[in-house]
Amino acid sequence: MERLTFGLNAAFSPSEELLDGVTVAPLTSAIVAGAPFQAAVFRIAPGGRIARHPATIPQILAVLDGAGEVSGADGVAEPIAAGEAVFWRGGEEHEATTASGLTALILEGAGLEPYRRP
Repeated sequence: MERLTFGLNAAFSPSEELLDGVTVAPLTSAIVAGAPFQAAVFRIAPGGRIARHPATIPQILAVLDGAGEVSGADGVAEPIAAGEAVFWRGGEEHEATTASGLTALILEGAGLEPYRRP
């Protein structure tokens, strides 16, 4: 067993313009480093956002704590809170914002599909 940490001490603040008030704590190697998928805990500070952009590959944003709003291809913001998740297809424009703060697990991978009950 290998223990991983995703607390604030394991996080960094990316310099990407589309991430405003966001820290990232990676849990896996990055896809750009050859991994087939990647996972990271994103913390979005109150008033922060992941600005609108196309998903490079399919991704799931699962809210662990807090609340905010997310939008997909239609650009319509919908509320999201702890215990909920969204799936964006590769190429789909999307955004996430929060007024009060939000912590989410983000999973990305070429073959990623959400679980659908039969």
